[in-house]
Amino acid sequence: MPFKASYRLILYHILAWAAFILYEASLVEFLNPSNIAWWEWASYYTVNIILFYFFSHVVLRHMARRKRLLMLPFLVALIIGAYIVVQLGLETTLNHFREVPRPFNFDKIFMLRSVWRSIYFIGISTAYWFVRQTIKDQKRINQMELEQLQTEHEKAALEKGLILSQNALLQAQISPHLLFNTLNFIYNSVQDVSPKASEGVLLLSEVMHYALQRVHEDGKTDLQHEVEHIEKYIALNQLRFSYPLHLQMKCSGRLQGKIPPLLLLTFVENTFKHGDLTDPTQAACISVSQHQDQLHFSTSNKKRKHHGGRGYGIGIQNAKTRLGEFYDEEDYALTIDEDEQRHAVHLKIKLT
Repeated sequence: MPFKASYRLILYHILAWAAFILYEASLVEFLNPSNIAWWEWASYYTVNIILFYFFSHVVLRHMARRKRLLMLPFLVALIIGAYIVVQLGLETTLNHFREVPRPFNFDKIFMLRSVWRSIYFIGISTAYWFVRQTIKDQKRINQMELEQLQTEHEKAALEKGLILSQNALLQAQISPHLLFNTLNFIYNSVQDVSPKASEGVLLLSEVMHYALQRVHEDGKTDLQHEVEHIEKYIALNQLRFSYPLHLQMKCSGRLQGKIPPLLLLTFVENTFKHGDLTDPTQAACISVSQHQDQLHFSTSNKKRKHHGGRGYGIGIQNAKTRLGEFYDEEDYALTIDEDEQRHAVHLKIKLT
């Protein structure tokens, strides 16, 4: 329970007891005026308050949890007997502090008064316990209903998502087929007219085919296929421009294992999108190497001076998100070095 709520609840209890004690003391003084001091009232009600909370928070709570309600009458009788003994001891003790000791007799009237007061506060305590339990049960029911509504809402969202996924799957089954047939038609049509254009169509077809192909059950693709895709992507971009792009790609090692598809391509795309590849003295460099089960990947390029204010942030952030989804923190390391002139990425991944 939060501190403020607990503090407020304690304040409510104090106010309720203050009102109750004021009511009973005023009634007693009105019907039978007496010279009872305030500390005597405090002593009497301290015993009654202890009985109230002990019976509700200890006895009834314990009995309800252990389901031993058959023992309750025995405990009530025991508590009433203890209450009589405490009242007897309290009257004896208070007489030592009174200026004029008040005579009292341990007779039937004293017994009946003590039994009545103990039963009275036990009854109030029982009502208080039932009210608390009712409130708790109602809160529990409300929470369960809220969780059920949330579950139904999530279920409805999942069903809606499933329908959208099914529609997307149907579209994916139709669209790639149409796309590749169209690219094949264009390739055959321009092959004799423009070999360069036909080569571009072929490369585009292969790039698109890789992007749409199925991955392994763990959501990863073969590293070798990823590298081949990068090489085709570079070749396709070389065809797009009339001037040569100064970029070197170096591969070493066996290049085996699996990685998330199109992960490395994200960094390569940033090189083409934001890098200056026209300066032969500062050619961009892409390096892919494997040493045992460690993949080392890096890109380095000169920054383009004018690129519309768009930076590397979105692509890099997406790559970081995918790395976090597929790998534990100790299984990869991504370092980005950047200044006003150059941008470099260094990535290490433990391959599986």
